[in-house]
Amino acid sequence: MNRRRSIMPQNWYPGRAAVAGTIATLVYSISMEGDKYITGNHFSDVRFLEGLLAGDKRDKRLNIIAWIIHFLNGIILAEIYAAIMKRFLPGPNWLRGAIFGEMFIVSLWWLTPLADKYHPLIKNGEMPKLANWTSFLQNIARHLTFGLTLGLLYRDRQ
Repeated sequence: MNRRRSIMPQNWYPGRAAVAGTIATLVYSISMEGDKYITGNHFSDVRFLEGLLAGDKRDKRLNIIAWIIHFLNGIILAEIYAAIMKRFLPGPNWLRGAIFGEMFIVSLWWLTPLADKYHPLIKNGEMPKLANWTSFLQNIARHLTFGLTLGLLYRDRQ
């Protein structure tokens, strides 16, 4: 039990993190839907997940599953933030959340050429390529909205 205390902070509240992650993912999703129309680049994280699940087939059930995975991903990221990362980030909560959101995208962006090469919906032209400045800026904005929302909503104390 002492080992858990040394790894996980005593002030981690998984339920609060899950709620904050759900709301932050909702804000992210609204940002995603909006920026697709503002930029004209219709890259959707949910459609990306759906393509990973089914290739180039369309299936309403898989779309629902992709949305569920999208929200579960946000909740998992919120738990990682609350349980591990928050205590290592500088500044007030909103800044910590923003840094965390941007760290996620910056740490994974190097994989985008692989998505462009192998993802079935990008290969067949149904989805735009991911390794470009427009997609990068969209993802910076999306993850900033996620991180800011997470940072503002997740509190360690009552």
